[in-house]
Amino acid sequence: MKTNKASYPKTALYFNISNAGTIWQWQHIWETEGADALYRSKGRQTIMSADKQSKKQQQTELERLREENELLQIENEYLKKLRALVQEEENNKRKPSKN
Repeated sequence: MKTNKASYPKTALYFNISNAGTIWQWQHIWETEGADALYRSKGRQTIMSADKQSKKQQQTELERLREENELLQIENEYLKKLRALVQEEENNKRKPSKN
């Protein structure tokens, strides 16, 4: 812009930017704060989206843990019944028959 001596509206038109004031703001930031200031994000912090993402991850983790819990309960019941059957068989083998 400075090398071509183009105006703000011409520069905005060239780069397809709808508002020439944006060019002025960028130039002002560049001159006062330097190039790094142009890379800073504007607006609200992304904490909100991180919270939403975190909640979604928590829901997924909660569902996974519930499924795992259900499978472990089923396995526990199966092992209890198996132990009872094995114990019953052992008791039947130990008892002498009355015949």
